Amino acid sequence: MTQATDQTTTEVSQASDLVAAIQQVLQASPEPLTVSRIRASLPAPYRQASIEELTDVLRRQVTANVLAPYPRYRSHQERFWDRPMPVHVAELLRAALGESPLSWSDLRRRLPVYAHEKAQTVLDEQVARGAIHRHPRLGRTGERFGLRPADPKNYLRSELASVFRCLEDLGFTEVQLREGALELLHDEEWSPARPAQDIGRAHEQHEELPNLASVRSTQDAHLPQKDADTSQLAH
Repeated sequence: MTQATDQTTTEVSQASDLVAAIQQVLQASPEPLTVSRIRASLPAPYRQASIEELTDVLRRQVTANVLAPYPRYRSHQERFWDRPMPVHVAELLRAALGESPLSWSDLRRRLPVYAHEKAQTVLDEQVARGAIHRHPRLGRTGERFGLRPADPKNYLRSELASVFRCLEDLGFTEVQLREGALELLHDEEWSPARPAQDIGRAHEQHEELPNLASVRSTQDAHLPQKDADTSQLAH
């Protein structure tokens, strides 16, 4: 009786140790793993378990909401991880954007099919958190997404080229325009909003000036009284 109890206790302890070892492997992994990869990453004493035995242990952990199941991908084996699908999709999005910003259609094409369902929702969440940045339209290029904020130089380059072409049509040379633009940018008092402010201030000052016609009318109104006073003094 005692021997059977001790054996059961040992088996439970070994099973608990195996679960703990599996959890450590998955915590260290940046992505879901197949059963074979999990077994290969386990400490040596636990690699004796068969694929079937290990799969059974993993499924029980899924039922207990400890692990999350994942669709098969490039393998016939099930995959498991200790994080839910939205976390995995967020990692896939960031990996796809690692080289350069992409449009939504290009970004979606780089994701596995199983990630498409949650991709849009997860992308919106990542943008709201500032983990992924939305890039405004640039010319014929539609909205894009990137790991870093949009570079204003890309937008300035496009707009300045258009402005320079318009001003060159008026007779200015490119050298003159470059020099003038640099002088403006180095002028501490200059800002894009300054001209509009100056116009508004000038308009206000103009309204505060006395009307010339009213001034003349006021002066003319005093002339008869002045002439009458002069006439009385003459008599």
